Amino acid sequence: MKKKLKFALILFRNVLIIFFLMEIGLGIFYHFYDKSGIDENTERIIASGIYEGTDLSDDDIKTIHRELRQQDMIWEPYLHYRFQPMNGKFNTIYKNGRRKTSNPSLKDSATALKIFCFGGSTMYSSGARDEYTIPSELSKLIHQTFPNQNVEVTNFGCHGYTRASENIQLQRELIQNNIPDIVIFYDGVNEVISAHQNNEAGTPTNAYNRKKEFKIAHSYKKRIKLMITTSNLYRFITTMQRKIFSGSAYKQLSARGDSLAIDIAKNYVGFVKLSKSLENEYGFKVFNFLQPNIYSKKTLSEAEKNYFQQQQYYENLYTLSYENVRKDAVFINDDTFIDISDAFDNTEKTIYFDFCHTGERGNQLVAGRMFTYLQPLLATKEKDTVTNAVINQLTEINQ
Repeated sequence: MKKKLKFALILFRNVLIIFFLMEIGLGIFYHFYDKSGIDENTERIIASGIYEGTDLSDDDIKTIHRELRQQDMIWEPYLHYRFQPMNGKFNTIYKNGRRKTSNPSLKDSATALKIFCFGGSTMYSSGARDEYTIPSELSKLIHQTFPNQNVEVTNFGCHGYTRASENIQLQRELIQNNIPDIVIFYDGVNEVISAHQNNEAGTPTNAYNRKKEFKIAHSYKKRIKLMITTSNLYRFITTMQRKIFSGSAYKQLSARGDSLAIDIAKNYVGFVKLSKSLENEYGFKVFNFLQPNIYSKKTLSEAEKNYFQQQQYYENLYTLSYENVRKDAVFINDDTFIDISDAFDNTEKTIYFDFCHTGERGNQLVAGRMFTYLQPLLATKEKDTVTNAVINQLTEINQ
């Protein structure tokens, strides 16, 4: 009996040592694999021609994408997370978690016409320099057309944020009496992704991870489970499973019916209604832009065809969700809802570097479309500003 017990203990010890050594070995491997993978992926992006016409060197482009991977998040009440401050060469994030925006029209922040831009990583403009994000491009267009206007554009975009997150962001600004004049929402992608992840519309992106972590300090079982599921060995096993079973979960996704897509659309419409009620209460103007994705682009470049094929399993859910949004009765006669999913239909050049993120050329096109809808309102604001200035001058003269 003692011999058997001793043998079992030795066997258990040896198994633990083997697992421990494998964990360390895989950790070293994944460290270098992930690091090299960033540059390898960036080289493919460079080869696609998405940065053609810019003054960026290959090393600059690699730096942009390395900085993206280096970005970290910190806890934020009600939103789950926000950006940690970052002072990169091309990606600058302030202490308040917002990305740096080029504001050539800004003369005085206290009296400026405020434009808030909300969205996920596409509004943040992953893959672009600070000066070439969607908000920065929009700000430059405003300055070119209305050089005398005092305008401040703020980029509230954050990776993974959905319309629910963005509504909360806006409400928190309103509570602090930071009232905008114009609010832009740029949505569609994360509403579908988060619903797919959680199999439920309206939940935050990566909510299933927060669910796993909930009350973990009070549960040994949860701690052990989290330790296992975040280990390098677990990552290796799940990677092998996906390769062997050829992404059966993705096949299931492409075969989904209308129910989830209908829920996604209803949820999006519900949050749009909420923002409209805030618009009426606080007097700002809302623009709800339905964003493009690779499935909505008419002519794909060779690189984009590869991205499309790699993630074609999302196409069905995106198509159904967007169709349900478009035909909703709320949006049929609503001038605040603007479908710009066709923003890239007139170009054959490479716009995307995955299924939804665009390069700087794409950001310019999106900002251009947005500006066409903002321009009449900004022209009115400029007239009001000129009129007020004249009135103030006359008042001073009369005094």
